[in-house]
Amino acid sequence: MISRETNFSNAFFEIPESESIDGGTTTSGPLWHSANTRWGHSMHTMCSYHGMFPAKLAHYFIQAYTEPGDLVVDPFSGRGTVALQARVEQRRTICNDLNPLAYTLSSAKAAPPTWASVMEHVADLEDQFSQSTTSAEPVSPDIQMLYHPHTLKQLCYLRNHLHTRPIAKWDAADLMLAGALAGIMHGSHRRDGTSQYLSISMPNTFSMSPTYVAKFIAEKKLIAPRQDVFERIRDKLARLYVDATDGPEGLTYFDDASAFLDDERMEPRSVSLVLTSPPYLQVVNYGTANWIRLWLLGVDEVGRERGAGRRSLDMLLDHRHTYSSYKTFMRGILRGIERVLAPNGVAAVVIGDVTQPGKDRVPLAQRLWEDVSDDTGLRLVTLIEDHLPIESKVSRIWGETKGQATDKDCILVLARIGEDVPEIARSIDWDEPYRDGGPDAAHTRLKSIRSAD
Repeated sequence: MISRETNFSNAFFEIPESESIDGGTTTSGPLWHSANTRWGHSMHTMCSYHGMFPAKLAHYFIQAYTEPGDLVVDPFSGRGTVALQARVEQRRTICNDLNPLAYTLSSAKAAPPTWASVMEHVADLEDQFSQSTTSAEPVSPDIQMLYHPHTLKQLCYLRNHLHTRPIAKWDAADLMLAGALAGIMHGSHRRDGTSQYLSISMPNTFSMSPTYVAKFIAEKKLIAPRQDVFERIRDKLARLYVDATDGPEGLTYFDDASAFLDDERMEPRSVSLVLTSPPYLQVVNYGTANWIRLWLLGVDEVGRERGAGRRSLDMLLDHRHTYSSYKTFMRGILRGIERVLAPNGVAAVVIGDVTQPGKDRVPLAQRLWEDVSDDTGLRLVTLIEDHLPIESKVSRIWGETKGQATDKDCILVLARIGEDVPEIARSIDWDEPYRDGGPDAAHTRLKSIRSAD
C-alpha cells in the first residue's frame, strides 16, 4: 500500500478548494473540478483537440496512483495531455496515436526541445525563406481562401520544409514547430481586428466544412490578415515555454493502439498507470474536425467528403464503428492494458456517454464493461461518473449529428484481478512546481505580447 502525505504549503491555492469551480462534479465528489479552470502547464495550450480531457483530470490520477519515476502510458494520446503532465511531474511516459495531428502534438509535449534550440530553428528557417526564390506552389482553393497570399507563401515554405522527411522522422525542433503552428493555423480575431492566428476570423477549436467557410467569408466579407508566420510562431512559443519543462524525456509512437500495447516495445507488467480516452463512438471525426491543420501536416483533401485525405484517414482511424465493432476493438485494448499493467498498477479509461437523436442515452462505459469484463483479467476498482454541463464540453458544437456526446463521461478504474492497488490520498496536492519556471527569454517576450494587447 502506498502512503501519501499531502502538503499544501506551496499549493497553487492558498486553501485547497473542496467544491466545484467549473460547474462539474463526479460521483466521488468534486475531485478535479475543485481546481481552477486554468490549472495546468502552459504547454497544454499548444493546440485544441476534440475529445480532450483537462490537465487537472490527468494530474488527479497521476497523483493518486503513481510516484515520481513510475511509468505512465496513454495509447490514445490525442493532444498529449497525459504525456506532458506526467513528464512535468517527474514520471516516465510513453504515448501513442495513429492520428498525424495527435502524434505531432504528443511528441512535441513528451520530449520538447530547449527554448534556445527551437528559437534558433525558427530563425534559421526565416533566414532560409528570405533567401528563397521559389515561387508559390498551387494550393487548394479551400486553403487559399483562408490566408493572405504572403502568409500562405510562408506557410507553404514551412510545410515543404517539414515534409522533406516522413512525420515519424521529424526531430524535436520540427515537431515543436509543427505543433505550435497547428495551434495558430486558424482562430478568432480580437475586437480591434488584430489576431494571434494566421487565418480569416473563424473558430479555433475545430474546422467547419470548406463549403460553410466559403459561404461565411462571402456573407461577412472577411479579409484575410497579412500575418508574418515567423513572428506569430515566436509569440506562440513564448506562451508555451512560460513554465518549466524539466522531467524525463518521454517516448511517442505512431501506431494502432492494439498493436502498440501488444508490441515488444511495451514490456509486460511494467506500467503503473494507463490513463487514456479512446475515440468517442460515432461522435467526432478527428480528420474532418482538423482538415486545415492536417493540410499543414501533409494530408490533403480531408475537408471534402470524397477527398483522398478524408477517405484514407477514415480507413486509418476507423471512424465508422458500430457498437459491435467498438466492443471488439475495446476488448482488444483492455487485453493489451492487462498485458502491460504492473501487478499493483491501475488503468483509468475515460469513455463518454453518447446519444442519438430520438433515442435514449447509451451508458457506454457501463455497458462496455458488462459486455467484455469476463474476457479480461481485469477487475473494476470503481466507476466514476464525471458530469460537466453540456455547454462546457467541446463536443457541444456538433448539434444534431449522428452521434452526440452527453454531459457525462465515465472513468473505468481497473486493476488486475487479485492485485491490490494504491490507496488514494484523501486530498490531492494541486501544487504546480513548474509554474512560471520557463526561460527568461520566454517571459520577456510574453511580457511584450501582453503589453501590446
